[in-house]
Amino acid sequence: MWMIPDCLACLYNQMLRTSKAMHCDDECATRIMEAAAGKIAHLPMQQTPPEAAAILYPIAAAIAGTDDPYKTLKRDAVAKAGALIPGVVAMIESSRDPLDAALRAAVAGNVIDYATQVQFSLEEELARIFNAPFAVDDKALFLEKLNDSKSLLVIGDNVGEHLFDKVMLETIRRYYPDLKIYYMVRGKPIINDVTMEEAMEAGLQDVAILVDSGVDTPGFLPERASETAREIYQSADLILAKGMGNYECMESFADERVMFLLKIKCSVVAEKIGKEIGDLVAMMSRK
Repeated sequence: MWMIPDCLACLYNQMLRTSKAMHCDDECATRIMEAAAGKIAHLPMQQTPPEAAAILYPIAAAIAGTDDPYKTLKRDAVAKAGALIPGVVAMIESSRDPLDAALRAAVAGNVIDYATQVQFSLEEELARIFNAPFAVDDKALFLEKLNDSKSLLVIGDNVGEHLFDKVMLETIRRYYPDLKIYYMVRGKPIINDVTMEEAMEAGLQDVAILVDSGVDTPGFLPERASETAREIYQSADLILAKGMGNYECMESFADERVMFLLKIKCSVVAEKIGKEIGDLVAMMSRK
């Protein structure tokens, strides 16, 4: 999914939010915004929004003197999500369709996103998620494909959300004990995306084989991935790609193994999918 002019304004606003996340003073924030404006003015449009983000965020981080601008917010997200997990587990276990409920819980966690133009309440999302309609609902098709799969690759998205992913994978593993499950994380800190550090702290290695993608973008791109990550991506029978960044990077692949699981938080993605901001999407990729 190539950028459009709206993406340029979004990227500029992301830099302002990033300066606030790092508690920059006015001088630091001004330097970040001036540097961002100069870089954005010359960004090629023939790239995905996550590729452009990977250019801008390191600039902001370098000016502020940090390698992880969202470190504090990520810790807060883990604490907030962790407090809600016991209730989520109880809802899944009491559901008539635990696998469907587990996928719902995983997409509820996708509201934890500091890069988007619209923010949502995690508590409010969880209060409705187990009965909420999906604007695109291919969950049943995904679970049908899971029956015939020997391997599943989940490409993670945000910190905090990864705790809900763990619950989802615990549920899937109960039903498919012989399934080989991979969980892929970002290669370095970028926005609030999950890295190996947060995945290990959450114990995701207990339910999946953890894979460092090697990518520096907030979305998976095989050409930027490590050789190991590319091999796992290419060989997986079924792929679950979480969040908008992965959708923006991967939708053009038309890979029928992939299901995108996300909440729409951006007008550009909403228009691309043909749905509305706030809609829930579980969409199998089609040729």
